[in-house]
Amino acid sequence: MSFLVSLLKQPSIVGYILTGLIVGPLGFYQLKQSDVFSALAQVGITLLLFMVGLQLDISQLKRIGKTALLVGLGQVVFTTAIGFFILRALGFAQTAAWYIAPALTFSSTIIVVKLLGEKKDLQSLYGKLVVGIFLTQDFIAILILISLSSFSSNATGIYSGLPLWQSLMMAIVRALILILVVWFVSAKIFPKILQHIGNNDELMLVCSLAWALGLASFVSLPIIGFTVEIGGFLAGLSLARSGVHYEISGKIKPIRDFFIIIFFIVLGSGLAINSIGALTWPVIILSLFVLIGNPIIVMILLGLSGYKPRTGFFTGVTVAQVSEFSLILVTSGLALGHLTSADVSLVTLVAMVTIALSSYMIMYAGKIYEILRPALKILDFRKGAAEKHLTTVVLKNHIILVGAHRMGHHLIDALVNQKTPFVIVDFNPEIVEFYADKGLLTLCGDITDSFIQEQVNLPYAKMIISTVPDFNDNMSFVHSIKHSAAYKHKKPKLIFMAQDEAETKILYEQGVDYIISPHFMGGIHLAKIIADRQIHTGLQKLRERHLELLGA
Repeated sequence: MSFLVSLLKQPSIVGYILTGLIVGPLGFYQLKQSDVFSALAQVGITLLLFMVGLQLDISQLKRIGKTALLVGLGQVVFTTAIGFFILRALGFAQTAAWYIAPALTFSSTIIVVKLLGEKKDLQSLYGKLVVGIFLTQDFIAILILISLSSFSSNATGIYSGLPLWQSLMMAIVRALILILVVWFVSAKIFPKILQHIGNNDELMLVCSLAWALGLASFVSLPIIGFTVEIGGFLAGLSLARSGVHYEISGKIKPIRDFFIIIFFIVLGSGLAINSIGALTWPVIILSLFVLIGNPIIVMILLGLSGYKPRTGFFTGVTVAQVSEFSLILVTSGLALGHLTSADVSLVTLVAMVTIALSSYMIMYAGKIYEILRPALKILDFRKGAAEKHLTTVVLKNHIILVGAHRMGHHLIDALVNQKTPFVIVDFNPEIVEFYADKGLLTLCGDITDSFIQEQVNLPYAKMIISTVPDFNDNMSFVHSIKHSAAYKHKKPKLIFMAQDEAETKILYEQGVDYIISPHFMGGIHLAKIIADRQIHTGLQKLRERHLELLGA
């Protein structure tokens, strides 16, 4: 099933749920083994949240920015409120509506980050906003799961019989104590343990799994009263700031993927197929709300924050699906007896529909935006105030440098020495901020956006240098240059980058004056190094310079 959905360019999660549907309601699922599969699925959820905690450095909260935090909170609040009223209008019980409505707010970090990585957009302006919004969603989801743990402990154990407010207060107190203990362990004990482990890969894997599953088992004891998922998250959070958390992530990921597959298969096998007919309209209405309503909410919030419609649209389409957290939330509600299997089936079907369609929306966001651009202008409430950096500067006969990382870094030194007026355009906010602090004219955004082109006064540039490796972006940019108002009267010198000979030939045919070919230029540079008589001293200096640029 994974192979078949991959042919349709769909995430594997769709294949896993379909597999569960085939071996469950439509097949020969052996009920006597259901407890075994459910236990393995719980291990998958625990490791999933362990990975979330592992990649969730608390210090990132200082860097995601007020906009991402407010938009993330606003999107959760508005989506929950609107979703609640839709669900009540569809006839769902109040308790079910309170579960399902928040479930519609959480977006799939795993799927979206994978798609943005394939598009090379993770470091773009909207990519940074997306990461910040999803980080906010993750924290809210964890808080909801902690709150649900109070219900879990209230069912049986030493906290049974307490009023709701006391259960919540006790859950908060226990959570704070756990966080303090985990912080102490991560700050005082784990650094010494990890130092002794050293480069022993096998021991690193065993210790990571033991800590994740061991802490999960501990917090699920009646005296603690939390779920194993919370324990997995706290275990990951305790290792998030260690120097080896990337190495641990790499080792745990294949194991997590295996067990999480079982979770989605069990989820698919539990679909209440006899109630699917009655769920048809709710699935359609809620899917449309997630696919259209969620992006509109994000676009409005970003527009009010001063971002251009293009940034708002590209950010908005990433939240147009239901996530793994949503499925964990409703399955927790089912385990607590607050939801029925039909409620879980509803959210599962909405997840399948929205994940499938939103994947195409993200991949083809550029083409969709061009179609909708005239209508989206109404969302430009503050005329892109948050993206304007050059409002007081008039550029003419200047150089535009697109891409200031790696190769662009070397070019900037040469441009500064020549005292030529130039402007830097990059989609990585951190790079833009770095050069802005140096007093250079910088603009954060996508050069293919007409607004960005207006800000850098594209028609009056005397030279344009693009170090962007993406061929489609370069072709789109060349097309914009050739169709600018001043191009017929004043053609700027164009220097672009290409990755291979085929791209080089096409760009030359489009009128580019010179193509930067890394292999060609690298060969010339290496030949000069070899020809140098002081090759040993020269290599050492080049090495030190290279490491300096890499930040090593």
